[in-house]
Amino acid sequence: MPPRAKKADIKDEEWERLQPLIRKLYLIEDKSLKDVLTILSMYHGFRPSKSQLEWKLKQWHMAKNMTSLEWKYVTHRIRKRHVVGKESMVYLSGVQLRDATIEKAKGRHCYETAIEKSMGVVAPSSPIDLSLIIRTPSPQTVPELWNMRNIPWLSARSLIK
Repeated sequence: MPPRAKKADIKDEEWERLQPLIRKLYLIEDKSLKDVLTILSMYHGFRPSKSQLEWKLKQWHMAKNMTSLEWKYVTHRIRKRHVVGKESMVYLSGVQLRDATIEKAKGRHCYETAIEKSMGVVAPSSPIDLSLIIRTPSPQTVPELWNMRNIPWLSARSLIK
């Protein structure tokens, strides 16, 4: 059996050119790797292997999932911020995680036994090589109380013209 043909090396410039599109497809539109590869090949003539794409996503810190230890860190930080009275929003690779996703992960990954609870909480270490942000939500935008179009004499002036 002949050795498998190696995919050609793809230049960094080409990867950088398509990085925003790959980010949009993979993270924002939540496409699978297979779908991203299909779209890149059909519409852009760009044919990386699955492993090449996975490697680039790792280099760019574009992740959709976290490990159990990373979820424990997130939960610990949210709990710590809650004690101080701060709300928290979690962003993974620049994409905001829904509250339902966070709650589901808490239940799945952050279970503490009675022994662990009695021993006290040990702060988990911050994850390395993960594009993770936990911050306070931006204040809600206040609707404009006045608008130039709502001022009566300006409205009347536009009718007169």
